[in-house]
Amino acid sequence: MSEFVEVYPVRVLAEGDWIGAAEACRLCRIELEVVMELADLGLLSPRGDAPLDWQVPAGALPRLALAGRLIQDLGVNVSGAVLAIELLERQRSLQRQIELLQRLTQD
Repeated sequence: MSEFVEVYPVRVLAEGDWIGAAEACRLCRIELEVVMELADLGLLSPRGDAPLDWQVPAGALPRLALAGRLIQDLGVNVSGAVLAIELLERQRSLQRQIELLQRLTQD
């Protein structure tokens, strides 16, 4: 018995790539209105004239997905999601600095 396999073309996004806001919303399960608020609060910098025409940097997709989870799963408002994401990113940055200093002092 033969099995039918469907093949889809895939393109891996790089840091410098841009993706349409509507597609980003679909991928991150987030509403365009939320993306607009996130942009107003400075979490991402889309390009384009109108929100429906916006493109967002591919590097912002993890932030959008995390914001979506915070808002939908935990009931955090958009401002709270921005604050949480900024604090998490700051914590990761500080952790990397600590690890670098530890490696430098061990050598």
